[in-house]
Amino acid sequence: MKRPLVLLGTMMLACWLYPNATQASPDPQAVSQNSNKVTGKVVDENGDPVVGATIQEAGTNRGTITDMNGNFTLSVRNDATIKVTYLGYKTVLRKATSNMNIALETDQANLDEVVVVGYGQQKKANLTGAVANVDMEKTFGSRPEQDVTKALQGAVPGLTVLSNSGDITSTSSISIRGLGTLSNSQNSSPLIVVDGMPVDDLTMISANDIASISVLKDASSSAIYGSRAAFGVILITTKGGKQGEKVRVKYNMQFGWDKSTYLPDFPSVPEQIRARLIAADRAGQSTPELFGMYMDKLLPYAEAWEKQHKGKKGYTVMEPYQSMDNVGDYYFTPEGQPLYYADYDIQGIWYNDHAPSTNHNVSISGSSGKTTFYTSFDYDSKQDVKNFNPGKRSRYGLTTNVKTDITDWLTVGVRMNWTRRRMSYADPWSNIYQYLWRWGSYFIPSGIYQDADGNQYDYRVVAMQKNCNRAYNTFDQLRLNGYIKANITKDLTFNVDYTFQTDNINYKASNKSIYGMNWSGTKPQYIVTESNNDATRWNTKRNRWTANAYLDYTHTFFKDHNFHAMVGINGENYKSDYFYARRKQLYDESYPELNLAYGDMSKATIDSSTGDRASAGYFGRINYDYKGIYLLELNGRYDGSSRFRDGDRWAFFPSFSVGYRFSEESYWKPLQKYVSNGKLRFSYGEIGNEAIGDNMFLSTLTATQGDNKNPTWLNGSGTKLNQFTMPTWVSSSLTWERIQTKNLGIDLGFFNNELNVTAELYERLTKDMLSPGQALPATVGDSAPYTNNGELQSRGWELSLSWRHQFTRDLQVYANFSIGDSKVKVKKWNPITVEPGKTIDDYKLIGHTNDTSYAYEGETWGDIWGFETDRYFTEADFDGKNADGSWKYKEGIADQTGLQVGNFVYGPGDIKYKDLNGDGKIDGGEGTLANHGDLKVIGNVLPRYEYSFHVGGSWKGIDLDLFFQGVGKRDIWTTSSFVFPMVQAQDQQLFSNLTKYNVYDPENGNVNVSEDNDYPCLWPGVSAAGKVPALASAGGNNNFYPQSKYLVHMSYLRLKNVTLGYTLPQGLVRKAYIQNLRIYASVDNLWLLHKGNGNIPLDPEVNTGEGLSYGGWGRTVPITRTWAVGLQLTF
Repeated sequence: MKRPLVLLGTMMLACWLYPNATQASPDPQAVSQNSNKVTGKVVDENGDPVVGATIQEAGTNRGTITDMNGNFTLSVRNDATIKVTYLGYKTVLRKATSNMNIALETDQANLDEVVVVGYGQQKKANLTGAVANVDMEKTFGSRPEQDVTKALQGAVPGLTVLSNSGDITSTSSISIRGLGTLSNSQNSSPLIVVDGMPVDDLTMISANDIASISVLKDASSSAIYGSRAAFGVILITTKGGKQGEKVRVKYNMQFGWDKSTYLPDFPSVPEQIRARLIAADRAGQSTPELFGMYMDKLLPYAEAWEKQHKGKKGYTVMEPYQSMDNVGDYYFTPEGQPLYYADYDIQGIWYNDHAPSTNHNVSISGSSGKTTFYTSFDYDSKQDVKNFNPGKRSRYGLTTNVKTDITDWLTVGVRMNWTRRRMSYADPWSNIYQYLWRWGSYFIPSGIYQDADGNQYDYRVVAMQKNCNRAYNTFDQLRLNGYIKANITKDLTFNVDYTFQTDNINYKASNKSIYGMNWSGTKPQYIVTESNNDATRWNTKRNRWTANAYLDYTHTFFKDHNFHAMVGINGENYKSDYFYARRKQLYDESYPELNLAYGDMSKATIDSSTGDRASAGYFGRINYDYKGIYLLELNGRYDGSSRFRDGDRWAFFPSFSVGYRFSEESYWKPLQKYVSNGKLRFSYGEIGNEAIGDNMFLSTLTATQGDNKNPTWLNGSGTKLNQFTMPTWVSSSLTWERIQTKNLGIDLGFFNNELNVTAELYERLTKDMLSPGQALPATVGDSAPYTNNGELQSRGWELSLSWRHQFTRDLQVYANFSIGDSKVKVKKWNPITVEPGKTIDDYKLIGHTNDTSYAYEGETWGDIWGFETDRYFTEADFDGKNADGSWKYKEGIADQTGLQVGNFVYGPGDIKYKDLNGDGKIDGGEGTLANHGDLKVIGNVLPRYEYSFHVGGSWKGIDLDLFFQGVGKRDIWTTSSFVFPMVQAQDQQLFSNLTKYNVYDPENGNVNVSEDNDYPCLWPGVSAAGKVPALASAGGNNNFYPQSKYLVHMSYLRLKNVTLGYTLPQGLVRKAYIQNLRIYASVDNLWLLHKGNGNIPLDPEVNTGEGLSYGGWGRTVPITRTWAVGLQLTF
């Protein structure tokens, strides 16, 4: 009993004094005079050398590893036994001789492979929960992608990664088996644990330092981590030295070049202008104009420019108008009205085809005596694809892992990681992308204006991007970990670890005045005035402490009964501080400091906040198996969280899993030639979710102060007084969300495990989910509190296959495939309350994944509601026109008059919707589940059938890997201008993908399709002129209602990465004292198969933009294609 107490007292001392410990007296065995030098070679079943096999003298700590040719040398005692181990092969014990040749045999299905699980490791063969290992070499080996989160896309089935954009400042979301809750902004993120420490940001971790990644998907495998692991766990173990390994130096280098995958393109300027005129005519609107430029007046100049110029205009000096035979690029009319009609090459002017990126990593690893060590330094940088004032991101990282055996029963270790990520980027006064893709290519003057004196000025969009100040975001993270492992007895070990992490984020930005040409002006002016310049600073500091202590007991009873038990305690404390300040009007824009601004302090913005939370838990696990055939695991955790009120902070969450390895039964032996491994497994578990938000159980007051328009109470001097809102209502019974999971799986290996198959069926049920309470009367003055009344169900399946075959000594090939799918249903939720006078526009149920206010019981989450498109109207559908000019519907033709907006009137050539409820009219009823009129579910915004596959191999030093990734089904309904031309207003632009159209022929009463009819965008219709193409510009309605025909399909198949490498022959590199040298070329996002309805110029991996119901959706930084070359060097 004294030994554990001694360990606790000596833990930190041992961690800090380990260098002295490693210099203790030499191992008496190592200095024995009766020693022999043993040499040998280790090969596999095909006679190929095994690199990195561990060679150890049995019963001692002395050892080494094989070199690149499989050779080794080791000094051992007389009569020693050599132990040879290598992952995926059977352990070999052989009596030491002077010259040894050792051949390893493949271990069946790598059943001795160790998988990292919660607070320990397990043999892959004995796993009964839903756990997947990431193939590190294929996922990270040579890819240009530097973001660990993005690189994990497609790595294992059930792991979803969604990217917002290709911006270097953007982040990606990650989830395991889909959405798990609708509370707290639908936070269903998994817990990420690095060396025992929960972390929030994978971008701070270098892939070069990661040794293994395990993904825990069900409650039976993740519940031991407690309430933060409600939706799975990603376990990351960093690299360390190996016992017996000689000092090894590795250098990895990579250079890359980025270019955009998808960019919008404009048709000719005359075509853009004509489309606007048609749209206005079709909608019964007046002649469209942009800042005084009337389209009918502008068209002749645009047509003349097109005749006088070939191609598009670049970033050069703009030529003024001379005559209609030499129109130049712009014309200032006598009235001072600017006219812009040059066709600018927006893609070429704004985007760089070779934005650089680089990555360097140097590591040193090995062992000395009883100490192993690993140290690495990592640097990467990346520049975005903008030509003007491009953003830059860099990261520096230092990692050190040291472990030492102080005695034969006591091991201590320390890990340290320091990372600095720095981003600098243009911070324009307004959103550049909104302007860049909002109007046509002629109204984004990207040339240089030169006045009569030769002075040159940029126009608004270029000037704001090119001349604005830069923002600087610096993120420093330091993580320190110390741990002790003590072998109390042969079967009992005691483990304790303590980790401290501190994050410090500093942000510095400023706006300055910008001088240039505005669109509507004829002279240079301040685009951003001096009164709008400012300085902004904010800082976030976070500290986290995590401690774990647990006992581990393993014993085999009566040879066949294998028993393992673990019990422990975990604690975590988190604190954060935030400060923000902004002040306007700088004395000198060259020094954007807060104390050098003179703006009114009453209008300055100052904010600060602090936060803290704590959690603790007692956990335990029992594993039992009989002969490795019958498997059982029991888990339990008693969890506590400060996010709940006293009395509700603690709860118990149990789980269990069972497995049956039928391939180990005697009756299976005749089949093992074909099915060499087989295991059935089932798990059930429950885990709590604390991530419901902070202080949800506290009733709070909000202080407010009136303004001049809405004054509050005044005192006698007329000074405004602060006032407070009504106290918020809170639930008196707020408690844990409880996540219950079931998982049924089967693992199969065929033909000596060359082919392996894993299949899973699962269900996740989130009970007691926070949901809005029943609406309170308006007289109460506050909204209803959230209560634990919701319920969400996820059901899905996963399948993975892997195959590897060695054809000859030099030729090896492999392939693997994985796919998964799930659907999420709202089982319990307070229904929508329909108010009098509400219409379909108020209750449209359109892919509301970011808005829970439209959730309803029975919903499949992410469903898109819309009309089912029937066909186009023809004249045969009408009995002429009414007196007011509207078309008169024939009997049997459903009336769509109720959908008309503005001056628009449905007629021949317009969209005809199906009358699904048979009431003779087309509408959306009340827009609710009970009364939705002719609306139906036409799609779903969540990704379905996510899949990926690798194919590759190696031959005589040449290696090739192809990685494909895709989504089988995903839909979006959006009124983005990339989809519908001018749907928001007549001043929207027209893109090249929107120029195909239908022509209504009134003589024949039908629609003639000039090109592919799958996605017509110049909308069919008629005007007084008769036979013309037409489109509507009327607030997103009429022909633009959500409907099946124009639903945007976001499914795709992408060649995510191609890597071709060559490892130089050993005989060549050995002359330069190099153990291994590999050179390679790699490409990310090389090819894409994506239908997308009309070749929409958006990458299907873009998850969000401005908003689906806004014309600016998709106006964001494009995802990039990266070409890279690199080398991997080992000394």
